[in-house]
Amino acid sequence: MKIGIIYSPSASVIDVAILMHTFIISRQLFSDLDIQFEICSFLPQKSPETGVSINPSYVGLPLSGFNTLVLPGSDGYEKVKTDINWLTWVQGSANVSNFYGFHEGISIVNLINVPNQWKSNNSNPLNGFFVGLQILEQILEPEKIHAISRTMGVETSWRSYLQTMNIRQSALSRDTAETQIRVNLKLDGSGKSNINTRIPFLDHMLTQIARHGLFDIELNANGDLEIDQHHTMEDCGIILGDAFRLALGDKKGINRMGSTSVPMDESLATVTIDFSGRPYFVIQSKWNGENIAEIPVSLFEHFLESFAIAARCNLYVHVQAGKDNHHMCEAIFKALAKALDQACHLDVRRLDQIPSTKEKIF
Repeated sequence: MKIGIIYSPSASVIDVAILMHTFIISRQLFSDLDIQFEICSFLPQKSPETGVSINPSYVGLPLSGFNTLVLPGSDGYEKVKTDINWLTWVQGSANVSNFYGFHEGISIVNLINVPNQWKSNNSNPLNGFFVGLQILEQILEPEKIHAISRTMGVETSWRSYLQTMNIRQSALSRDTAETQIRVNLKLDGSGKSNINTRIPFLDHMLTQIARHGLFDIELNANGDLEIDQHHTMEDCGIILGDAFRLALGDKKGINRMGSTSVPMDESLATVTIDFSGRPYFVIQSKWNGENIAEIPVSLFEHFLESFAIAARCNLYVHVQAGKDNHHMCEAIFKALAKALDQACHLDVRRLDQIPSTKEKIF
């Protein structure tokens, strides 16, 4: 990826420096990261007599070679708005580049009539970091983006930005002596999944959560299956619960509670969930036999309990009818998916409210 930072008269040195810092840190953390960035100027810039200055490295050349162009803040945009040569230079790559305008740069992107990939119009002083991270999202997994934000000391603010912009997601890893698991979760997804726990029936159940809850889930697990499935199923429950908890942030605006009954042939299951911050798990089910696909039914109960504890939610499961353990378990997971979808859904009437009379959910 080749990134051009447009430098204009009176450009915000702070905005430019923050962008550069973000890209430099990302290359330091991930040495194989294929990005280049240049500070681009239409004409050579005169250094001011006082204050900090930046010397552009790419001067007077066409911008068509850049995948991404960024227009940061600048007090001088009012002057260049009438400079047809400068505007033509910037607009010349409109068909080949993605444009990110923030702070005063938004006005230039609007003027040259190209889509602005930056998803915010506010004037947060951290926007330079956020724009840089959003650009890197095109080529890096969410887990690496969060690692960069953590290194720069803006992780909490970045997560808050994602939530504010309805980009609710999380990326986690869990490494123990028994399992190594990675998960990427997007709450506002389309039901896509890429799941490999090395336990086919568990994969099938987790796919139900993604598909019927409209969550995008990537989960890969390596566990000590030569012993049994216990550690893998337990830790998958833990990391998926953690992923939901982190993606929900402070839970502002969510419904918080959800309840759904789902039939599966002769089986019927109801799942009720409350992201209350107080974990508790209850299941009522009369299983018919000890196993499902050679997996003890107790491990599915343990998975759900581990999920509830990590997600800090109240989870109640009731299987009202059923003869086939496979059908009963699948009804549970489909009902869980629909209940999660309800509980995580944003209520437009209270986007700025935490759904608790305590005004905080622990």
